[in-house]
Amino acid sequence: MLQLPTLVTPPLFGDDTLLKSIDWLEGFPWKPENVVKKEDDRYEICIHVKDYAPEEISVKTADGFIVIEGKHEEKQDEYGFIARQFMRRFQVPEGCKIEEVQSRLTTEGLLIVSVPRVPIVKKDTVIPVKHEVPSKSKL
Repeated sequence: MLQLPTLVTPPLFGDDTLLKSIDWLEGFPWKPENVVKKEDDRYEICIHVKDYAPEEISVKTADGFIVIEGKHEEKQDEYGFIARQFMRRFQVPEGCKIEEVQSRLTTEGLLIVSVPRVPIVKKDTVIPVKHEVPSKSKL
């Protein structure tokens, strides 16, 4: 019986091991380690921003979104010149107190943005039924 070789799909961007070892990929703000936690008492966003100084990061709210931006101007490294910039927008879920957003930057370069959340309590509501009385003038 003739056996055909199994086809192996190559990685999307080449050697994954090589890509994971490249140091400049470690701080990208879209890494899988970036997390959004939707808990009962808070909504929390965690983003790795180790390549940005605190003054190069901004957090603001706009139209029901939390907008996080990081930008540093072109600077020289051992290979030449580099400039980085990112912007992420997160829609704030219902029940969050968007006016009470807080952010902090850890010494490891993790930006944590937290919004307190009021649990939505769904109660049964009794709706009264109004009765219409037929008018006698239509006789």
